[in-house]
Amino acid sequence: MLEFKLTTQHAGLSLWGDHAALERLHGFIHRIVEESQVIVDKEGFVLGLAYDVRKAFEGQRSKGERSHFDDERCRIYGVEILWPVILIQTAVLRHAMGFIPTNALDHAIMYELEYVVESATRAAMPVTADDVLHWSRRACVASYEHLDSVLNSRCVYYINTPPGKRLKMLPKLMETFDPMYALLAEQGPAKRPCIIAPKAFAKCEADWPDFEW
Repeated sequence: MLEFKLTTQHAGLSLWGDHAALERLHGFIHRIVEESQVIVDKEGFVLGLAYDVRKAFEGQRSKGERSHFDDERCRIYGVEILWPVILIQTAVLRHAMGFIPTNALDHAIMYELEYVVESATRAAMPVTADDVLHWSRRACVASYEHLDSVLNSRCVYYINTPPGKRLKMLPKLMETFDPMYALLAEQGPAKRPCIIAPKAFAKCEADWPDFEW
């Protein structure tokens, strides 16, 4: 069973699960990435989710316990993932499943991941969650190469945003993954209020700076 916790500085969510659930998710991600023609980089950012999940169930990230009954406890493992990353990873996985053979277990694993990410989004951003989820799914209209080319700059921009402003800005940030973003931005703030200008990402191509979750 997967679950989530919200991070204190609004950088992302913590994905938690017992060893079996995380190992199952890990294997599922690997299979989708390997078989998908949509995910052209087999070592890229989508597989990064499998890496994070593996680090978690190997005990190299966070550890905790889940109580089932008064006398029964289960070891669980967690890992923090940046909001723009987990939203795009989840959307791409679902999109990729539409082009390869899948079975009921594949869909069960995917639905559980989507449920946890959506629940975390709604818990963190009750008012704007629908916009965040819409733009995340809409991003898959773009090619994998486009998403891969812009993801890092969006992550750096998000990290550099003051923690208190991150969640309020996230819907507009997710909109910038849209393949029509450049055209929308050309319309200017009069027609697209609060749109993030493309020049804002010009200095966001470096490695991620240090930040608190």
